[in-house]
Amino acid sequence: MKFNPKVITLTLDLYFKGVSQRKIADHLKQFENVEVTQPTILSWIKKYLRLLGKYSEKYKVEVGNIWHSDETTVFIKKEGEKKYYQWIWNVMDAKTRYLLACQVTENRFVNDARNPLQKAKSVTNVRPDAIVTDGLQAYKEAVKAEFYDNEAFIQNPHIRLKDFETKPNNNILERLNGTFRERTKVIRSFDSSAGAGEFAAGMQTYYNYIRPHMGINGMTPAQMANIPINLMGNRWETMIALAPTK
Repeated sequence: MKFNPKVITLTLDLYFKGVSQRKIADHLKQFENVEVTQPTILSWIKKYLRLLGKYSEKYKVEVGNIWHSDETTVFIKKEGEKKYYQWIWNVMDAKTRYLLACQVTENRFVNDARNPLQKAKSVTNVRPDAIVTDGLQAYKEAVKAEFYDNEAFIQNPHIRLKDFETKPNNNILERLNGTFRERTKVIRSFDSSAGAGEFAAGMQTYYNYIRPHMGINGMTPAQMANIPINLMGNRWETMIALAPTK
């Protein structure tokens, strides 16, 4: 590409820190003396997140035995609808803070709740002892369908929260939802479900591999999950350079 790696990776980093595309273009013009259009910025984001998403899926993660699941809304533009929301489902490991699944669905029925749980199973070799959720009724059947084991010491790992204060609680996912909202309040809406899905996949990569987490001593969840990628310095650039070789 005709732009240097610093400009592209700076764009990615600013985007996932909640900076609008218009402000990113202004920042690049002021401080890097580079003029780019907003469509160019969006094309970079889509291109490199597809690359990184495929790369990150190659690894099995070493996680703990307590997972958390929750949903948050995302606004989709739909003709004839003033407010049309879909759902981003997140499944996170409590020990490593690794985001095991991040998927978008149109509804919140049992089959919708099963999708992220299936994805979480596919990236680990662990059957959790506990999956903590809110009171959404769909989780009851979804967790049972995916994880019930009559021969296990804990046959059904589902723990349904009584309230927001009693432990175990879902505070770690509430903080994650706040990170998502930092970005979605700038985007405001997506043109399609596919666009929302690309965003969710990108946020998963950013959260797991790029963003240091204060709850795990400034490490990234990928480091905590013993994924063998040494991301130092410009973590975006290092990961992009590694991705085509695997």
